[in-house]
Amino acid sequence: MYRYFVQPQINQLSHAVVGFETLIRQDQDGHWRLPENFESISIDTQLDLLRDAIKTLGFSCTIAINLNRAQFTNIHIIRSLIMFHQEFRGTQLVAELTEQVLLAPHARNAILRSAELLASGGVQLSLDDVGTGENQLNQIRPLLAFTTEIKFAMQNFRQEGRAALIPEKLREWKGVADLYALRLVVEGIETPEDEQILNTINIPLRQGYFYQKPHPIFEETALNYQISFDDRQDGCSCY
Repeated sequence: MYRYFVQPQINQLSHAVVGFETLIRQDQDGHWRLPENFESISIDTQLDLLRDAIKTLGFSCTIAINLNRAQFTNIHIIRSLIMFHQEFRGTQLVAELTEQVLLAPHARNAILRSAELLASGGVQLSLDDVGTGENQLNQIRPLLAFTTEIKFAMQNFRQEGRAALIPEKLREWKGVADLYALRLVVEGIETPEDEQILNTINIPLRQGYFYQKPHPIFEETALNYQISFDDRQDGCSCY
């Protein structure tokens, strides 16, 4: 049995939820855990769960579905997402490419073809974990023509022992986002210090435990997810 958890993305300037990332979980012995094999979950199952999520959160929202590289280069999945977007035109669907892109020659054509198809079908593309591993600008640059959003994961830099580089790298990627007219979403925000860094650099779109942890979708609308900035959750390093 599967279920979507959601984590809101907030706009610090308006103090409002602007979208949700969906995170699929599997019931294992009464506990909701990460599935062992994401590719074994059919796209039909995922889209059925997404339909339920949209009906609960409200149709006029932005909602992201994660795809690894194998899923992203599966044309059946890409076409299913486009058809789903046509079914729910009031909802902005975002395909979030979660694995390192690495536009090597053997993968370049398949990845670019999927990105172009999504763009032509009205599905937005988000590139996760920019600035980490192989997801550097030179590697992802060919995709940027089809990309709407890039995501910078603060937690990756902490886990790699490079937390001191976060402000510098954020400024670099903000420059990239401005140059290519992309949304820049920063995730992994856990502490007031993290938030202050983003305030200083003027990056409003944010996601992380500091605001709200991923949680099951209940019978609420998106309006119920407005964040009270006096009732934020404590930072948590178990991202």
